[in-house]
Amino acid sequence: MTILLLVEPLLENYPQLPAAVEAGAKRVALADNLAVGGTTISKGVMGEAVRYAHEHQVTLDVVIAPRGGHSPYDDVELKMMEADLLEAQQLGVDGAIFGALDLQHHLDQEALRPLIAAAGGMTMTFSTAFDQIRPQDRGAAVDWLADQGFEHILSTGFANEERLEDWTMTKRLTDSVGMTMIPAGVTANEIKAIADQLGTNLFYGKKVLAL
Repeated sequence: MTILLLVEPLLENYPQLPAAVEAGAKRVALADNLAVGGTTISKGVMGEAVRYAHEHQVTLDVVIAPRGGHSPYDDVELKMMEADLLEAQQLGVDGAIFGALDLQHHLDQEALRPLIAAAGGMTMTFSTAFDQIRPQDRGAAVDWLADQGFEHILSTGFANEERLEDWTMTKRLTDSVGMTMIPAGVTANEIKAIADQLGTNLFYGKKVLAL
């Protein structure tokens, strides 16, 4: 049986969106400033992207991050994220990708609660900040995220040969609570082998892959 492999491309701002749709993408994620890890696109870009994506029956996710680099975020940055999530919700964005950790690399639950409330109505994906959580703390983190309504967790996994083992552990945790772990940063050459090994068909990349 052939399994359809689904790759959600991460695009940098609006100009890449039409090409991704033309290439056959059915779900895309949009961010700005990918060189620093991705930040939130502007309100104008967001509105136009929603219009274009929905006209072409494409689902649109947006990255919500006030700056490059990882959390913790300060109070001002969290207010920015909350405002951006509310804006995305009002404009009809389908999904939001965000995360927040504290200095100890635990989920920053206090910071996340208002962000989750602001994302009401959109699917929620926890960002690759998840990879910074210590393995022994990930079970509790996954349980909490599932309770809050997150559907997906992005993970780049550990480097090189440890990456598959890391993904396998995370996938076991997410499967147990009905969430989906989405491997990120997988190249076109390795995606089919990883799909077979993990038993997953959803991936996250920087471009549309021909499969």
